[in-house]
Amino acid sequence: MLQDARWRSRLIAMGAQVARRPGGTVSEVFNDAAARQGAYGLLECATVTRTQIAEAMFGADARRCATLPFVYVPVDGSSVTFTDVARAKGFGSVGNHVHGARGLKVINALLVSPLGVPLGLGSQIWWARAEDAAKKPHKTRRTEEKETRHWLEAMEQTRQVMRAQAPQTRCWFQLDREGDAWPIITDADKDGHWFTIRGNHNRRVTLPDGSKTYLRMLVGLAPVACTYNLSVAAGPGRRAREAMMVIRACSATLDFYDKVTKKHFQKTLNIVMAREQGTLPAGESPIEWLLLTNRPITTNNELIEVVAGYSLRWRIEEFHRTWKSGACDVEQMQLRSVGAAEKWATMLAAVAVRVERLKLLSRKQPERPASDEFTPMELRAIAILRFGDKAREAVPKAAVPTIKQAVQWVAEIGGYTGKSSGGPPGSVTIARGLREVLVASRVLAATQATCD
Repeated sequence: MLQDARWRSRLIAMGAQVARRPGGTVSEVFNDAAARQGAYGLLECATVTRTQIAEAMFGADARRCATLPFVYVPVDGSSVTFTDVARAKGFGSVGNHVHGARGLKVINALLVSPLGVPLGLGSQIWWARAEDAAKKPHKTRRTEEKETRHWLEAMEQTRQVMRAQAPQTRCWFQLDREGDAWPIITDADKDGHWFTIRGNHNRRVTLPDGSKTYLRMLVGLAPVACTYNLSVAAGPGRRAREAMMVIRACSATLDFYDKVTKKHFQKTLNIVMAREQGTLPAGESPIEWLLLTNRPITTNNELIEVVAGYSLRWRIEEFHRTWKSGACDVEQMQLRSVGAAEKWATMLAAVAVRVERLKLLSRKQPERPASDEFTPMELRAIAILRFGDKAREAVPKAAVPTIKQAVQWVAEIGGYTGKSSGGPPGSVTIARGLREVLVASRVLAATQATCD
């Protein structure tokens, strides 16, 4: 954390204001000229680093996990596009070379409770892609020369903060197909943590007699272990349904090959194949996950837990959407340097996690008291904004609504219209409502202080 008391005080004030008025640009968040100038000063100050801000945030988030036996840790990368027409801000290329977009690459590790509710971030790794077009061929580069190293760094940073703040809590890393690289697979179980990685390669397998086969053939020959129903949401080219998933599983010794050193080495993992069967709509491809894991799979419940755990990897995609283009709109920032952009984006990431947390708590633990997430003054502000003159009648002063009720009221303040909106409250309407609630709670607190 920051040692300078003045910078620390300013950072806390900035964080509170960003939570009240999340937005992509500093001018959108700070209406007051002096506060806006102070925010720019901190963001451009070389002695206040993104690492200092991030470490304080990660530590607080990890402490929230300390009483849990394990947390899911979806890890995923993304590109954050920024305006840099003159190419003078230090950003790198993102996306394909045809469109020439500028920005930064980032990998986030999201901490998620066993019930699927976001708890915070465990790590965040930033980098700008080099402009050098004459790169060495991928197969001749060592791990430390590839972007793979950033995935390793994200997992190690998460392990470190959990070791310091929640030493009894196991991480269960969840990675998509981009994580199917031997340096990641051989590193992910460090310190006794679990991992599940979606297979992207039909890897070579060494059988007990020394002969070779391939991964998909091996697991495809395994008997059906169990079946379960998966709720599938509608999406592009996909109809909503209850998919019947058939699970096969086996143990396999994968034969890895390092193209740089020309050496083979092996690692034995559990393999879980979940494939949709019997519920596939015409014209669609079946849902299929080939999962590599070090999680024990001795029972059917453990098999289902592996698949269910991987399904929570989507939490990080929802976080990225809220952070980048939804409630926080981080890609709209107009800051002048990489350092300032990273600091501002890190602060907005904390807000995006809170929005996602409230959204999921209202769905997964609806009867939880709203006082777990809102202060008494915020709850009073919610009641007044939602019910007006009838606030005391609708929500008596001593009453504590459930988290589901409070979040729905917040979303309604932000424009949510119930069933006509197409589902339960989402991140955008929750964020809009939070903005109004947090401003109103400040007014109530100031009024109370004046009356006292």
